[in-house]
Amino acid sequence: TPEFKGYIDFNADGTFEMYQQVWSFDYELYTGKYVITGDVMTGTYADGSNWACGYRVKVVDGQLYMYSQEDKSVTSVYDKCTIPAEIKAEASATRSMEVVPFL
Repeated sequence: TPEFKGYIDFNADGTFEMYQQVWSFDYELYTGKYVITGDVMTGTYADGSNWACGYRVKVVDGQLYMYSQEDKSVTSVYDKCTIPAEIKAEASATRSMEVVPFL
């Protein structure tokens, strides 16, 4: 399992920006759209590829819980915070297939 840090900004207009740092000092930027139907969130990256799976989501006390809908479910927990400006400024848009987004 790779070690990573990540920030996701889910915008009210159905778009997202995801900043992730996987086995690197650099943050990579992924953008796209998401949809919530009931309690399940799915998404598509700007290049048209879908997220690896859908996620059952809930928010409790400022934390976002995302339960992957895979054969072996993984739970991810995100704390509500402000994405640091330096991460946004330094992130590069990812085009390489070598860096895989974690959603």
